[in-house]
Amino acid sequence: MSLWLFLHLLGVAAWMGGGFSATALSFASRAEARPALATVARLQWAIVRTLVFPGSLLTVVSGLFLTFRLMNGLATGNGWLVAMQVLGFVGALLALTVLVPTAAKLTRLDPMGEHAAFFDRLRMRQRIAGSVSGVLGLVALLASAIYRYGG
Repeated sequence: MSLWLFLHLLGVAAWMGGGFSATALSFASRAEARPALATVARLQWAIVRTLVFPGSLLTVVSGLFLTFRLMNGLATGNGWLVAMQVLGFVGALLALTVLVPTAAKLTRLDPMGEHAAFFDRLRMRQRIAGSVSGVLGLVALLASAIYRYGG
């Protein structure tokens, strides 16, 4: 079980770290000129592709395995554990189904051309999905800490 726990924590670190990196890049790019946004979108796609996607996928898979291992134990009825599982799953699902495809679409669009308005809408969708996914992941981490150390 310690291997699965290590993989779970590694996945959470990659998912959250990648999300924070993409968010910091988004904030830093606010002062950039419009043509530079294509480069920003490619950099964010690289972060999402190499950290957020595999991290959230690894978190869900290892979390499911850990859950199945705990099903016969006393911990299954703990509310903090359930909160961690539900919030983490929903956050990762949001990252996998909204954030990853949106980041991929942004790399194929020109921020200056005829699709500039669509580019801006996708960037807003990416910001919202990333923020909600990140908040759900952080609350899941908080729930896991309360479960582990005080719940």
